[in-house]
Amino acid sequence: MATIDTGSSRAISAGVWRDLAQLAAEALAIGVVSSLLLALAVFVVARGGHGEEFAGSGTTPIEIHAAAAVG
Repeated sequence: MATIDTGSSRAISAGVWRDLAQLAAEALAIGVVSSLLLALAVFVVARGGHGEEFAGSGTTPIEIHAAAAVG
C-alpha cells in the first residue's frame, strides 16, 4: 500500500494558486454585480415606477383596530 510521506509530498504549484485566485476574483465580481442589480430592482420597485415620489408616500395611513372580544 502506498503511503504519503511528509518529506516526499509536493507543495501546491503556482498554477493551482493562480487558478484559485482567478476563481475567487470571478466569484467576487459576480457577487458585486448581482448585489447591484438586486439593489437597483428594489429601488425601482420602491419608486413605484412613477419617478416622482416613493410608492405609498402620497396615501394616508390606515389604523387597524382589534375586534372586541366575545365573552
